[in-house]
Amino acid sequence: MIEFRLQIDSRITRSVYPLIEKCFVEAGKVSLPQFPHVGENDQELIDTWEESLKNDLIKDRQPLARLLNEEKFKHGYIEVPEEEVDCLLRSLTELRLYVRQFCLKSFSDEELEQGAISFSSKPEISQSYYLAYLVMAQVQEGLLEHLSGNLS
Repeated sequence: MIEFRLQIDSRITRSVYPLIEKCFVEAGKVSLPQFPHVGENDQELIDTWEESLKNDLIKDRQPLARLLNEEKFKHGYIEVPEEEVDCLLRSLTELRLYVRQFCLKSFSDEELEQGAISFSSKPEISQSYYLAYLVMAQVQEGLLEHLSGNLS
């Protein structure tokens, strides 16, 4: 079991939890992204491949759903079975990409990468989604730190 505490004040985690949960639900409704099928004319193969990708996305989202349902998460405590880490990392990436695309339009890529943000120039709801984005990034960083510690 991987256990750690986020470095973000738990008041922030509790305040953005509803946004994370909302985005998780909304991201699950978004259809599978369109992938190029270079030189492939076999529709049955394409359909099978897309169905496999869809099933993998569903499987990846299950550990994140469990994490979000844990009361401890709202208070900044993370507990994840080690066998779920890879799926959780992928689903957090999916969710952060969703938040970036649909909720953080007022932020440039440069602002998000460098963290040099003038909050006063951003809508209040965008500020909240940014904090949710940061919470998810902290979860990913904590998981990756644990993995890199186990590899050493």
